[in-house]
Amino acid sequence: MFKHQTNPWQRPGAGFHPAWITARLPHALFAIATLLGSSLPVLAQSQAPAASEREVERIQDWGLQCTKAQADKPRTCFLIHDVFRTENNQRILQVVVGHFGADGVLGALFFVPLGIRLPPGLVLKIDQNEAQKLPLERCTTKGCQAQILLAEPLLSSFKAGNGGEVTFEDAAGQAVGVTFSLKGFTAGLGKLP
Repeated sequence: MFKHQTNPWQRPGAGFHPAWITARLPHALFAIATLLGSSLPVLAQSQAPAASEREVERIQDWGLQCTKAQADKPRTCFLIHDVFRTENNQRILQVVVGHFGADGVLGALFFVPLGIRLPPGLVLKIDQNEAQKLPLERCTTKGCQAQILLAEPLLSSFKAGNGGEVTFEDAAGQAVGVTFSLKGFTAGLGKLP
């Protein structure tokens, strides 16, 4: 029912989509910075860099995207993993991982589709570890989002895990479980500045 995209920047049969990336990265920065109590006004409100200033690297099932927002600022990098529906190639889950705020805390942002039931939120489970409930923070035209700090023991679960599952309720109240791969997560995390 769902497939892991082999290249998060390119949909099958389509070309490179820089506008798709550009539209989501500032949103992800602002959303997770809000969760962590630190603002990133310069990054969240600045113009996205030109495509030539963007670096993209595949690390198994994850993509490492780095951008340089301003010439005098260090580059910003995120690990990104997308899961698409097989039947219509619609993205059903996006996981964005990176260091945020002045303290550089590690966090994750989860995007799920619009039209789901909001009160139940999301349930995150890594392999056979205990599930964690994540409240949905807000919904925009890009989807509904939840955030979490990647602190111990959850971080160790991500590093040692084979995969995870995010569960939410559709409009009819039926549970929808979306699995995602952790293959390449640890290697990618080691490349985050």
